[in-house]
Amino acid sequence: MIYLPESFAKFFSRFVALAGIIMWLSLLNFKPTFAQTGAGGTKSLFLGVGARALSLGNAFVALSDDPSAVFFNSAGLDFVEKRSALFYYTNLIFGANQNYVGFVYPTLDIGSFGVAWVRIGAGGDIEERAPGTGELGAIFDYGENQFLFSYGKQLRSNISVGLTIKLQTLSFSTQNLSDSGVGADLGFLYRPEWEMSILNDLSFGLNIQNIITPRARLRERTVNSSPLNFKIGLAKPILFGEESNKVTFLFDLNKSENAPAMYNLGLEYSFHNQAMLRVGVNDGLIAFGAGAAYSNFHIDYTFGKLFDAEDFSANHRFSVTIDIGKGKTERLRLVQEKRERDIRISVDNQLWFERETEFNTNMEDGREKYYKQDFLGAYVDFNRAFDAAETLVEVAMRLRGENSEDMEANLRVETANASLQESQTMLELTNVKSDSARKDEYRRIAMEAEQSTLEKELRDFILQHREKGTAFFKSGLFARALNEWQLALDRIKQNDGNHLPNWMEEIRVQLENNIQMAEKEMEGNIQEAIRRADALARRGDYVQALAELNNLRGTGISELERQELENRIKSMQSQLSFQQNFEEGVRSYENKDWKRAVEALERALKANPKDAKARQLYEDAKARSLATVQEMPPNLRVKYLRGFELYRQGNYEGALDIWQQLLKEQPYNKTILDAIDRARDRLKGKQ
Repeated sequence: MIYLPESFAKFFSRFVALAGIIMWLSLLNFKPTFAQTGAGGTKSLFLGVGARALSLGNAFVALSDDPSAVFFNSAGLDFVEKRSALFYYTNLIFGANQNYVGFVYPTLDIGSFGVAWVRIGAGGDIEERAPGTGELGAIFDYGENQFLFSYGKQLRSNISVGLTIKLQTLSFSTQNLSDSGVGADLGFLYRPEWEMSILNDLSFGLNIQNIITPRARLRERTVNSSPLNFKIGLAKPILFGEESNKVTFLFDLNKSENAPAMYNLGLEYSFHNQAMLRVGVNDGLIAFGAGAAYSNFHIDYTFGKLFDAEDFSANHRFSVTIDIGKGKTERLRLVQEKRERDIRISVDNQLWFERETEFNTNMEDGREKYYKQDFLGAYVDFNRAFDAAETLVEVAMRLRGENSEDMEANLRVETANASLQESQTMLELTNVKSDSARKDEYRRIAMEAEQSTLEKELRDFILQHREKGTAFFKSGLFARALNEWQLALDRIKQNDGNHLPNWMEEIRVQLENNIQMAEKEMEGNIQEAIRRADALARRGDYVQALAELNNLRGTGISELERQELENRIKSMQSQLSFQQNFEEGVRSYENKDWKRAVEALERALKANPKDAKARQLYEDAKARSLATVQEMPPNLRVKYLRGFELYRQGNYEGALDIWQQLLKEQPYNKTILDAIDRARDRLKGKQ
């Protein structure tokens, strides 16, 4: 025994009931009131294509969402998601058959294109009969072809138009007769956006076939096998629970030139977009069908009669549709990702150029000072080059990403690593040379200064403060280095009247040069420290930014610079307070701890009252902390249910828009707030 899922069994029973209604209407031989019974008119031989459309009674003008749209309504082409092809073949009567091959190519911005070939023909075994006597004559074949070239474009999200140019050919082998003609179809599709749920997702279609009529002449007689024809259609899907479970009602009116109007009815039930059941009525002729979809393949089946003729029996027909490649939605997402990736690469390339220039400049300056034995100045330049090289490594790794086969990216990574190694080597070498030079000088000075106790004390004091200054300078603490060197220089100046040893004059010159260098570096260092702090603050690292600024306190800066420094520290302390409280508020908000979220966000707003996001979260949390279940007036209740319908369809953005409008009327209504939270959670999960 086979057990069907409960949801499928329920929907199948509904489908059978609805199909029964359509069959009952057909048995009543329902006709439109304006049909001209008995009028002798003309009809095209090309009545329909594709097993899906035929199983829906050819009521396809307002749907047209597969490659058969080239035939039924070219305005539907731009609603086709993927490039796809449809193949269809069926036997007709007396050895005749019908073929259809259609292909749709949707683009991202200029609309969608379609081509198709449809043929009706009989050949090889049809014998002419003489009028009156019925004598057999020659064997002949007959063929009629249409080559269709279509274009469809959405003018807005819910309105599209389409145009089909077709080349029609006729051939009659007995007398070697053939001719061709050119015609055109014009299509429209409109899917209005109405507030009433019962009217939502309605689709209206119009296809004016043969607005330019293809005419072919066989000898002296003009054959017009494709008269002017109007098709007006309506489609209405009804969802059951999930968006992939739905029943679609279809209705078409078809009025051909000099012929009575006819109606088409169709009903399609779709289960998870994988299995479909269909029933249709084509001017009183009943058809049944089914469909299955797996991966990029769709197989459709129908059983029924195409023509109301005694010699024409019902038969089985199949068509196959193949989807090719990615859909428009996926392709748009990939295009957007590529655009964002190109922007990031462009920014990183610019950063690479800037840091590469900075690295080369500092390395060149450092080498020049190194060979002049200005090891302290060289140390500063090599240290800057090292910082630039670290950035080069980070940028190179980002640019290479996971593509380890990119030779150019690998070369850039190697270049960055080599630059980092070169600057580090020169930095270490300069440090060693600087220490060695100072030690040699210390030994030389010590030997000369041992002559007296005063000289020894003077030597210890000066050298001690000079060493401290050098250490501070290497650490980037230029103000403290300046203070130490100035103490040593002042001590030398205090002994100007006394006999000074030879080494002291050299030390004086060095100290004066070092002080000038520290003052110069300190001017740039203050701005550099402020720049680093600002960069850290922009990344949200206010703790480290404050540490950078606090290091400048107590240094030898001007009063104006000190005031600017204090203002920046105060501003960043406020931003830090805002960030910490805002993050706490967000965590509490996500955990639905509304009271704690209100308190944290209130503190954040005291630090930054103009932050719109914090203000919005505060208002939301406050509303939820005070929310109660309230009765909604009828007009609000209608809008609430409209939002719920969109929510069921998976249109969470539309539902949110409606419910947020209702919140302006009842800001503390717990029902509305809970609905908004559910929609946001679904939207977040979907993203």
